[in-house]
Amino acid sequence: MTDEPASSHFPPDLLRGAKKISAPTGLTGLLWTDVASQLPTPAREHLRATLPSVAVLAFTATTEQCWENWLSDEKLDELSGLVIVFDSTGLPVAWVASNDRQFGGRRCFYANSAGVHPEYQGAGLSSTIWRALLRSAIVEAAPRSLHAVMRTGNPLVYGAWSAATGRTDATWPAPGRAIPDHVRRIAADAAADLGQADRLDSSTLVITDAYDEAGLWTQRPTSDRTDIDEWFASILGPRDAIVLVVRFNPARIALDEARRKIRRTLGLRSTPSRSSRTRT
Repeated sequence: MTDEPASSHFPPDLLRGAKKISAPTGLTGLLWTDVASQLPTPAREHLRATLPSVAVLAFTATTEQCWENWLSDEKLDELSGLVIVFDSTGLPVAWVASNDRQFGGRRCFYANSAGVHPEYQGAGLSSTIWRALLRSAIVEAAPRSLHAVMRTGNPLVYGAWSAATGRTDATWPAPGRAIPDHVRRIAADAAADLGQADRLDSSTLVITDAYDEAGLWTQRPTSDRTDIDEWFASILGPRDAIVLVVRFNPARIALDEARRKIRRTLGLRSTPSRSSRTRT
């Protein structure tokens, strides 16, 4: 049974089929799984009327038409998960979306898109709402590891997803680290799914000209790690991206979640992630 959130700030039709998730004070987070059946027409229309103008603020080289296309029924129905965070007026201020995929013969969590309104960036909001989608996917994959896959040219995204594993050897590509054959196969299938198999360098997992002529940003975002920023600058052109593959171990994630709940119960603060923008 769907947990229907109640709020006086939202049109009732927007809330139908959604499950409320944890969000900072003053914001409302809504989760839709099996988007094709759970996201009703009024909610889709609301997103088309409001999200594109926010998305172009996060991705300064994109157009509203690009995001209107992303919000088409065909694209939305392909999503396995969607989280939108709204302010008190019903304006979207953050979103994440995912697809279930089989890449390299393995079940994968494909991080389709995510972004945060500039006024809300830097507080870990993107990481928080990604966790809502990723947690259920990891549970379903157990006891096997789950590989999260995305196309990105953003060092902030790379750093945040790498840190989320809690390991130093579960992220590819990485400076000075060999890429296993099974990861190459995952990346090859992901690139083929994007229609960019011929642009993938399997030795680096770099996709040349991954984005259109304008790219995503007028200037590539930077992270709090100079080494990652410099590495990205050395391997990527303005319109290039990597296929990022991150392995999550269910047992490790369960332990981290338990620790997080304990910290929250005790009123201890966790260090927020600086990840704020990602789109694949």
